[in-house]
Amino acid sequence: MLKLNYFVPAFALTLSLTSCGGGESDKKEAATIETTEETTESSDDDYVLPQPITIANAFKAAGLKYVAGKTNPTSSIDKYSVKIDQLINLGVYSTDLAYCAINSKTQEAREYLVAVQKLGSKVGLESVFSDKEMINKFDKSLGDVNALEDMIYDIQDKSDEYMQNNDLKYLGDIQFAGAWIEGLYLGIDNTRDKTGIGKSLVEQMSLLKNIIKGIKSHPAQQDTRLKDVLKMYEGILSTYESMASVKKVSKNINVETPQLSEEEYQSLAKEVKMVRDNIVKPGK
Repeated sequence: MLKLNYFVPAFALTLSLTSCGGGESDKKEAATIETTEETTESSDDDYVLPQPITIANAFKAAGLKYVAGKTNPTSSIDKYSVKIDQLINLGVYSTDLAYCAINSKTQEAREYLVAVQKLGSKVGLESVFSDKEMINKFDKSLGDVNALEDMIYDIQDKSDEYMQNNDLKYLGDIQFAGAWIEGLYLGIDNTRDKTGIGKSLVEQMSLLKNIIKGIKSHPAQQDTRLKDVLKMYEGILSTYESMASVKKVSKNINVETPQLSEEEYQSLAKEVKMVRDNIVKPGK
């Protein structure tokens, strides 16, 4: 059974993170992805929605440097008029919020919180994101990392509960697809040491398979934009699975991990960037 403890960032792919370290709360300790040989895809009930602040803890553990200009500008938010774009970029902005917060870019983080709040309300999660005190709570948390983390956890817990109670889990699947691609995009070009990347790739591609399954479970399966998104995510998986190093160990993937060549790594990075750029560009 595939055990998914979201929200593990895609930076794990490049930095081989398996944990955010000891001494953290139970929620923070859940920042791992565990796979076993029995299955690589989960049933619908195995999906767990993202916890954006966990990505921030992984940033901290990895020591990843902040790169200005890489996140999706909040100025794009009003351009997302298509529901699928709103949902998937809600996930993108959730990752960007964590990225800025952990790097002490407080003004940027505040802007991304506003973006998350605005998009969350647009996609039908008003009861979660319409809290007028949310920004005030955020401002009071500045300088207190634990308080900020607790606040973001609370927001996500409320979002999870609302979607579960209202049979809207598919909204979370699309949201996570955006969070995942943004994390992969932010991390994949920033690694300097690619040793050990194979195991993390296996983990991330297992996540990707479930993302694809989640997209396919969306009620609006024939939506043009959703079909385009699905095709792009399947393209990333196809690129990965077609690599010689992956094919070499495919029958024993849970025991032996592929060792990507530089050419294969760059090919994957190119595919990820292409998909991410399309995701943050409003569909027609």
